[in-house]
Amino acid sequence: MKKPLSEREQADLVAYLDGELKGAAARKVESRIVREPAMREEAAALRRAWDMLDFLPLPEPTDQFMHRTVERITPLTASMNVVATPGRHWPRRLVVAGWAAALVLAVAAGFGVSRVNAPREPGEPELVRDLLVIENKRAYEPSEDLDFVRELDAPDLFGDDAVGT
Repeated sequence: MKKPLSEREQADLVAYLDGELKGAAARKVESRIVREPAMREEAAALRRAWDMLDFLPLPEPTDQFMHRTVERITPLTASMNVVATPGRHWPRRLVVAGWAAALVLAVAAGFGVSRVNAPREPGEPELVRDLLVIENKRAYEPSEDLDFVRELDAPDLFGDDAVGT
């Protein structure tokens, strides 16, 4: 005789079939369905029961349903003492001025950040450092990539005697 599933096992199985279990918990139930015949049979029975629910007619609310619901809600809303708490209302001009100040501050902050992070034109130190490259730009243009130019800088490519000439 097979052992019936505990309430916790049934709850986990129902949650798994409803798609409510995720991750490790779902994998644990899946492995139990594969390994244990009792769990597999219970899962199949639950699926059959849910499939049969599709054939049942859907209940239609009666006309009295709305009236009874409204009758029950009306006393609840009437018994709630909804009192507007007096609050401080700011003058409209002050609110507009606050928003305008916030907008100006946001624009100024954005402008300041963009000025700090904006690319700059090369200054004199960079131009002096790269003067040889700038002067010989036309000689570098025919090369396909920068690696070829870097290989030309290798001292053993032309020998040591070519450096002084």
